Amino acid sequence: MRSALGLLVVLAGGSPAMAADPDSTQLKGKWELWEDHEGGTVCPITLESGQAIGGFALTGSEACFRKLKLKGDPYAWFLDKDGNFILIDATRKMLARFDRLEDGTFYARRGGEGLDNLNLTPKR
Repeated sequence: MRSALGLLVVLAGGSPAMAADPDSTQLKGKWELWEDHEGGTVCPITLESGQAIGGFALTGSEACFRKLKLKGDPYAWFLDKDGNFILIDATRKMLARFDRLEDGTFYARRGGEGLDNLNLTPKR
């Protein structure tokens, strides 16, 4: 049975490791989106499991999001095939790509754009 399950996963285009990865619904809840420097802006954000155009819904303060200098208004989110967190606007344009870190948090490098890097961490 175990080898049959492994074969089904491989035939579906995945790997057994992918089957064990956490799914997007496990991220549902309160998080903080914040600039990676002393005194940087911290925006509370709620990741929803309800569907939105292009991913899953999210809620947060538009005024706070503007302070982060994103290239649009955050509307939805999803995890890419590598488990990285993608933040998109209502037109499905990517606003930020956060690499998944070993501790389960996410980090977006924006230094090449002349902007502060961003963290996405569970609210404590």
